[in-house]
Amino acid sequence: MKSALKIPNARGQLFRQICLALIFLGALRSSPAVNAATNIVAAVAPGSLAYHLATNACVRAARLPGEREDMVEIHAPFTLRAGRFFEPAWSHAFWLKDVSGLSATCIGYSNLNNGQGLCTMVSPRHYLCATHMHPEGKLIAFLDVNNELHWRTTRQRLDVGMDTSVGLLDADLPPGVGFLPVLPENFTNYLPTVPGSYVQGIGMNQDMCLFGQPTKFATAQFVNWDCQQTVPHGLGTNWNIRIRGGDSSNPALLLVANQLVLISHNYVSSGGPCYARQLDAINRTMHQLSTNNFLPTDYQLTPFPLTNWPALR
Repeated sequence: MKSALKIPNARGQLFRQICLALIFLGALRSSPAVNAATNIVAAVAPGSLAYHLATNACVRAARLPGEREDMVEIHAPFTLRAGRFFEPAWSHAFWLKDVSGLSATCIGYSNLNNGQGLCTMVSPRHYLCATHMHPEGKLIAFLDVNNELHWRTTRQRLDVGMDTSVGLLDADLPPGVGFLPVLPENFTNYLPTVPGSYVQGIGMNQDMCLFGQPTKFATAQFVNWDCQQTVPHGLGTNWNIRIRGGDSSNPALLLVANQLVLISHNYVSSGGPCYARQLDAINRTMHQLSTNNFLPTDYQLTPFPLTNWPALR
């Protein structure tokens, strides 16, 4: 039997919208007490991880004007473009000098005179890079902490997805080059993930500059950044640089105490894939590369523990 109640079309739509709004409000009232609005307040409070990321970067940048010369990590007797592989050395004027993990990202390729498409080591043998860049087939230069160059080639590369690829070098790199830990899967317990909530990140471009990069984790599979933003208690916009064409594959990072932590790479100008959401897939790919090439060791990612900071949820 058809209902005798008939509502005109426009009024019917309004009635449905009101019903949906009431249902939504009811769901909000029955949700857990700790919600996004509460977490964002706690996330930037003194003692939180986000507060540490911001103030830690500011301490490093103190008494520096935030000019390009402060952000270039290496120097050479001539220019980096003309001869980056002729006696390169870590810069003493660099704002992040002596930070652990700088050497894990290569300084370039023998057939390129810039820092485009760089890969970053996540084990003594494996690196992560952007799928749309191709370091395989190139001679890769790594600069260790003692300013010694180490050359490697790629034995094999496999794609993970979301523009993330894993490469396997022809030989292990020494401890003086090292590798980076990655953001753990449970990072959402310690960092805000609501839209518009930025934390202090570190970006890198093809000019071998490392700079401030306000970063947010509001998208499930991506990390996003915006050079026009600032972070509470963090660096000013004079420390930010816009990602441009040619910067692809260079790492996106967090600085926790004295350690760089890998979170993504430059995919587009405003973001890249969230490695923390891909940990299992990356580990499987690393294992496959090790097995394919009969490595005696089965290297896996090293998640960086965040348990020294209070959980937000």
